[in-house]
Amino acid sequence: MNGFFVFYRMSNITSPPDHCERLLGTRVLVAAAYSVYSVSGTLANVLVIYLVCSFKKLKTTSNAFIVNGCVSDLLVCAFWMPQEAILISTGRLENPTYRVFMEGVFFLWMTVSLLSHSLIALNRFVLITKLPTVYHTVYQKRNTEWMIAMAWVMPLAFLLPWLFGQRLHEVNLQCPKLRLYVFWGHEVPASSSYTAILSAVTVLSQTIILFHCYFRIFRKVQISLKRVSVLNFQVVHNLPCSCPRKDKRLGLYVLIVCCVFTVTTEPFAWSALYGLFQPLPGGVATGSWLLLCLLFVLNPFIYTWKNEEFRRSFRAVVGGELWKSSGNSADPAVQTISQNES
Repeated sequence: MNGFFVFYRMSNITSPPDHCERLLGTRVLVAAAYSVYSVSGTLANVLVIYLVCSFKKLKTTSNAFIVNGCVSDLLVCAFWMPQEAILISTGRLENPTYRVFMEGVFFLWMTVSLLSHSLIALNRFVLITKLPTVYHTVYQKRNTEWMIAMAWVMPLAFLLPWLFGQRLHEVNLQCPKLRLYVFWGHEVPASSSYTAILSAVTVLSQTIILFHCYFRIFRKVQISLKRVSVLNFQVVHNLPCSCPRKDKRLGLYVLIVCCVFTVTTEPFAWSALYGLFQPLPGGVATGSWLLLCLLFVLNPFIYTWKNEEFRRSFRAVVGGELWKSSGNSADPAVQTISQNES
């Protein structure tokens, strides 16, 4: 066994004849989930990328990091998931070189997606808790470009040792294989241990950064609400409610972002680490992996669903009023963002 995916290797010699039948339900579930994730994730990520590229008011530094995450999510949903669904359904074996290549690019895309969450959180942290001069200095156009570039270069640098350590070999299976990015404790090779530990550490480190940034932001906002709208948390100033009510709405949004990231990533991280030492129940491994894949679909929603400018732009596209967008005046929240990021 090589590569950082787990292979169910079944044949008439090494496994009982009914082993394939027992895995049929799991293969159907995973293939169906990949199909749904692929379609919905592709549409959602393409929509966000299109809106940011088409509407000038959405071309901000914060949205640049959101688009960076959407690009990596789009590559996973549009290219990796469909082929995996076909392989699971048909049991077709791809060329070993192509298999290693797809495993490598998936690791790259997944890591970039995770790093994008931290870039977004850090951007909002500096924007809210620091002085405008500090924000303008840190997030100059060139610096922003370097941050996005490093989000791709760093995972690639960590991936190279794994790629150079691969030994291609043919795999013969009697039954369709099920490939999951988790580890079951069955003779895990050194290369799999490397990618499992690296992926788990990436998830856990991004979780710490995310919680730290949003906790500091929320504490800052509790003290002063004058810059809340910059966050795109949809705290509308003219709402007929008191400041504590606005604090509660902001806290709910922060809680949703943190909960979505935690629920979709933490089971995978701990399953990957635990699977290096002890076998995991099939349901736990499959469930944790599908939750992680769900994050690629939810990413464009959790950062745009409460953004009024994104919603206005979407309505403009749906209503065929794209040409009017350049003449529309932005709301105070968007004007604040444009001024701070210009």
